[in-house]
Amino acid sequence: MATMLIALLKGKLIDAAYAERLQDYCCPTCQQRVTLHHGTHVQPYFAHRPREACTIFSEGETQQHLRGKRQLMTFFESWGVVSLERILPDIQQRADCWVEREKKCPIAIEFQCSPIMTSQVLGRTRGYQKLKVYPFWILGSRYGKQKLGWSLIERFATRLRGWGLCLLFWDVQRQRMRIDHHLYQDALGNYHRRTTWLLNIGELVAGNQLPLPKLVLDYPQWRSRLARDLQTKRPAVLAIQEVLYPTGHHILDVPDFLMTTTITLPVFGQGLLLWRALMMAQLFALPVLRITGATMDFLVVRSFKTVGGHQQAVWFSADEALLKARRSLLADLMGLGYLRPIEENWQICRRPKWAGEA
Repeated sequence: MATMLIALLKGKLIDAAYAERLQDYCCPTCQQRVTLHHGTHVQPYFAHRPREACTIFSEGETQQHLRGKRQLMTFFESWGVVSLERILPDIQQRADCWVEREKKCPIAIEFQCSPIMTSQVLGRTRGYQKLKVYPFWILGSRYGKQKLGWSLIERFATRLRGWGLCLLFWDVQRQRMRIDHHLYQDALGNYHRRTTWLLNIGELVAGNQLPLPKLVLDYPQWRSRLARDLQTKRPAVLAIQEVLYPTGHHILDVPDFLMTTTITLPVFGQGLLLWRALMMAQLFALPVLRITGATMDFLVVRSFKTVGGHQQAVWFSADEALLKARRSLLADLMGLGYLRPIEENWQICRRPKWAGEA
């Protein structure tokens, strides 16, 4: 049963919080009759009658969602004129909250409490962008309990000034915003974030005020985890080893000079280090001494897919991260004398040894 906080009464919009019973309310979109629900412990709302279809107001909403929308309306009010449930007929969408800002693009707030597919987030985001509206995806308790991983990042991570790549959450009980910011992946494939709780919009605008923790990588633990994954036949790790076998190398024998503390966008799947290992193993297993740009490009993409890399998220792509990774690896290999550039190609000077090789 589709629900909403705003309805029409005699041609004028009215908020359920100020609505009276026994009036002829109707849906702002489909013009069908809606009923006011107003209990002692229930957030007031309007609802379509059972079995009535509506093109935009198509889902029922939880009390968390209804309460959260009102709280977010208050949180963002210093940014401009805030209204609830703005209907955008041109793109057949409804923003949970709408912030009209003077001389700046409007903000559409999507308070997401229920499951949603990446394709739906992408479609709604592109719809707002088509109207030159910036959407804020703010996540409810369902998402706040999830472990940080690609599933969340792919759909909802966006860049905000002062916070880097981040995820926004709203806690209805605490009436506060949580921001998981400066999201990145270390070379071993671990995801990292810094969590900050915000009391008001001013703190969101100000950005992060604290130094980020120093990155420490535990290589022995990483090797132990890889050995365990091989023993238990974890598919993601076996896929990497299957590519390494024809080159004569083993995943546990990655050379120390490939180790790096470089951080990346969280797109490298099993991690930048294994991508570098795959690249190097395949480069120096080629039956030629000169490597073309086309061959290099092919291996970059192939290795990225093998480590389970993610090419595209709703808000960003892996293109820049892959380009930086390629440049860094080539600089290391040339600096150590394994490769040298020849015009737009590379010449193999000598082949590197892996751990355990004589």
